[in-house]
Amino acid sequence: MEPSDVIHRISEKFALLGHPIDQKQLTERLNRLTDEFGIPLPEAERTLVSDFSRQFNLPEGGTAGKQEKTGNSLVTPIAGLEPETWVTLEGMVTVIFPPRSPSIAQSGILADKTGSVRFTIWARSNAPPVETGKWYRFSSAVTDEYNGQVNFKVHGGTTITPLDSDEIPADSPVPIQDLREGLCTVEGRVTTLFPPRSPSIAQSGILADTTGTINFTIWANAGLQELKEGETYQIRHGLVDLYNGRPGLKAQQGTIIAPVSDTARVTTPVSVTPIGSATSGIVTLEGMVVASSHPASEALRQTGTIADNSGAIRFAIRGADESEELKDNTWYRIEGAVIDQYRGALHARITKDTIATVISGEQTLNPAFSPIDQLKPGVSCIRAKMVQDWETNHERMLQSGIVGDETGTIRFVTWQDPQAERLKPDTVYRIYWAAVDEYNGQLSLTLSDSALIEEPGDIEVKSESQEVTGALVHISPGSGLIRRCPVEGCGRVLSRQNFCQVHEFQPEYTYDLRIKGWIDNGRQTWDTIIGCEAVLHLTGLSIDQAKEMAENNPLGPETVFYHIYEMLLGRYFRCTGRVIENRLFAKGCELLSVSQNRLFELINRANAGKPSENIRNKEDSEEISPSSDGKIFQGNEPFREPELHPGGQDNNEQKTVPAPGSKADVGDLQDVTDSRINTGFSPASVHEPMEDYETESYDRDNEDEWMESYREEE
Repeated sequence: MEPSDVIHRISEKFALLGHPIDQKQLTERLNRLTDEFGIPLPEAERTLVSDFSRQFNLPEGGTAGKQEKTGNSLVTPIAGLEPETWVTLEGMVTVIFPPRSPSIAQSGILADKTGSVRFTIWARSNAPPVETGKWYRFSSAVTDEYNGQVNFKVHGGTTITPLDSDEIPADSPVPIQDLREGLCTVEGRVTTLFPPRSPSIAQSGILADTTGTINFTIWANAGLQELKEGETYQIRHGLVDLYNGRPGLKAQQGTIIAPVSDTARVTTPVSVTPIGSATSGIVTLEGMVVASSHPASEALRQTGTIADNSGAIRFAIRGADESEELKDNTWYRIEGAVIDQYRGALHARITKDTIATVISGEQTLNPAFSPIDQLKPGVSCIRAKMVQDWETNHERMLQSGIVGDETGTIRFVTWQDPQAERLKPDTVYRIYWAAVDEYNGQLSLTLSDSALIEEPGDIEVKSESQEVTGALVHISPGSGLIRRCPVEGCGRVLSRQNFCQVHEFQPEYTYDLRIKGWIDNGRQTWDTIIGCEAVLHLTGLSIDQAKEMAENNPLGPETVFYHIYEMLLGRYFRCTGRVIENRLFAKGCELLSVSQNRLFELINRANAGKPSENIRNKEDSEEISPSSDGKIFQGNEPFREPELHPGGQDNNEQKTVPAPGSKADVGDLQDVTDSRINTGFSPASVHEPMEDYETESYDRDNEDEWMESYREEE
């Protein structure tokens, strides 16, 4: 603490109260107290504040008195705090933390209706202690900033004054949709109670009014009454804060909870809300139940979808609710349904307080179809073409793949159900009431409860082809020559015994070629499937040649796997296809190569600036040059190009060959990529920006011509 700080605080305090003090006089009096009488600076500040308060007929401590504090414009709202300023604050202490240091008397959180702020009371300030749930005025506090958050400090010149009940600001109830961070008063119906997650929590659940819903928590140490599901309450001086980006309501010491007798004004919707424009809250809906089911879970009695001409929404009736189940293909007026958000999608809950009435008379439902690029979490109808059928790896999954229209594509899944249907490849469907879910920022469709209508015609699906460049660092089992189920619309890969997961034993099958593996560019790895056409282009094989290789070799189809493994592992590719959640479905691939100068630079960098150990020289010459026969050599000894066999290692070294179906370790992959260095290709372990690479022009069958062109460039 510096004398200049004390002078500034005292001057500002009394200037704000309408009593400016002469700076020269103040400095002289402070110096006399500290220099002549040896009084510590904090004590000198308190003495001067008391003297000037008596001089100006102010209450002790320099405050303005009760009649002046009410509605005082000098009080700074917490939301308007800025660092490095002198402020006067009023609010409720909501939390007190254990002191982290002997120099700290207390620390905690102060809140008003605009927000909350952390405070620290220094031990040397000799300030009176504050209590949780009580309201205070902090005069002449100093704001600071820590980790980007504004806080304030209570020092020797700060005055803390408890507020009387008539001084506490009176707040009117705020609609839930308008709640912001800070203290608030809110009224709503308790629609759901959750089991407490911790002994420190007395109750938690969902509070709703006609404008929205909010999760609430009542702390055990608050000593508040127990809330009942279905009842309506007013919660005064509750604290709203953000958790995972969503507001939550906390009831702690100082919060007041009272039942609301006039529940109609809080929880009764005024008019019918179209489903397509519904938001969180208590609403009245009119629509037709287009699908329903009875989950195996005891917590849910019925789930389904209700729709009108503006949209559709999923609904649920919990097992504990006393509501009657809804009937399929029946129109209802549902008063007091609670709409809440779950994983980005709106869901309607029918509680014991909800009134569902059957609507008689002729009703027409004309669902609106949405383009795929405009889908959002919820329930939608689309017209789309099935463009890709994936292999299912879960026994509960009937089918998964991709559907698309003129605006884009989206992933879909259909779970096993007696009424569920499979989509046929290259077929156009009208899909009614598909559930649109969001996971990790990606949308997907669930078609288990959807109605599918096949229709003639075609859709030109928008291409979402992406380009990926990198090294093929791993080839997985299941690559090479495979057998597929011949049943129309299936195409699953058969087991060794020609067994299909759906259609069982298939003696008549079709052959296909593919590569499953990983492509890596040094910054990202893609789980990749390269289709038949691209494999034929890269390997130069045909289906008949691959079949002949498999039939004339004791290893059978694994011969094709090893052939592809030796030829392509560790090479660089530019692939085009569709990327979904780091999975690349490549339709086309081309080999890439690097110039020799660039290659030598990468080799030396990988070996810390030394010539590669794989390039041997009896005379330890430092010059690397191309030989006349097209081999790379150092000095007088030509370099021996390794002969690779399945597994990618040098035939002259004793190493274990990974069997197909086993998982090659990092060492196996590194052996392969090291051998690619020596054969003139960039290693997969040295990743560089792909701009340095060009389309493959090197051909093993025409090696001399390639090396001659290299000499001309040199």
